[in-house]
Amino acid sequence: MRSMKRLSLSRGPIPKYWSLALLIGLLLFFGLQYHSFLSAASLNNLLRQMAILLIGSMGMTMLIVMGSIDVSAGAGMTFCATIAALACPVLGWTSVFIGMAVGALLGLSNGLIATRMKIPTFLSTIAMMGILDGASALIMKGSPFNISCGPFLAITKGTLIGNVSNLTLIPIPIILVTLFVLRKTSFGRSLYAIGANEYVSQYSGIGVVGIQVLAFVIHGAFVGLAGSLQASSLEAASPFMGSTYTLSLIAVVVMGGTPLSGGRGGALGTVLGAALITVLSSGMNFMGVTPEVRSIAMGVLIILGAVSTKDRIREVPVK
Repeated sequence: MRSMKRLSLSRGPIPKYWSLALLIGLLLFFGLQYHSFLSAASLNNLLRQMAILLIGSMGMTMLIVMGSIDVSAGAGMTFCATIAALACPVLGWTSVFIGMAVGALLGLSNGLIATRMKIPTFLSTIAMMGILDGASALIMKGSPFNISCGPFLAITKGTLIGNVSNLTLIPIPIILVTLFVLRKTSFGRSLYAIGANEYVSQYSGIGVVGIQVLAFVIHGAFVGLAGSLQASSLEAASPFMGSTYTLSLIAVVVMGGTPLSGGRGGALGTVLGAALITVLSSGMNFMGVTPEVRSIAMGVLIILGAVSTKDRIREVPVK
């Protein structure tokens, strides 16, 4: 087990350095082209844009390290945002926890479907994506649900430390918890081991099914938090509002050096990947690039990230 951890950590830095070098290059390029790009206001805006992406991608990192995936995360964000918005008039700001609880239940469902029915997570979560998007649209009857609850909106729009937005601070403990879990706990080491070889892990005494289900539950709770915060930030819940995060949550993990085959990578790489994609997207906005061209650029970047993290020695399909 420990040797597996050393292997996963020792092979990870190359993609991370590649992402870090590209990130610095983009910051310098856009900073020289547009002087306001590196201003305090612009950097604060970048951090706000990254916040929800970071929260949702921490759980996704655990799944992909384990060799699994969840393509329903964006739909899950929409559904959790819907439930939190509906609960807000009664529960106020604590409806965020309702969103997290609903997300955890969705994660539990995904985990049980994958482990008990033996359906690959890529297929099972595609089905769940359709279910959740349809359910959200039915609940909201196809129209946005506006939120006027002050305490709930203050979660993302208020400040506790100077002029720093609460939304930029919330991801910090989530990232630290994910780092600790992956690096310092037997659960984290088990995730790497399962990603490296699920069958060997099972025969070595690891409770593979329990670990897999728990990882989905944690991921679901993070997705629920991200969706609730998105609703607070937008002051509304609307059908398909989380769809923009469907691929982004996976892309930032891959860009950060975690291969889809699992077994290596980690949270710090995901932070780099989120920063890279956010900076590129914001820079293209400064340049006036059309959404169509931005989509092409993002697709190319994701392919490059996948190529840089591909394990040519151990090509294992996503489970």
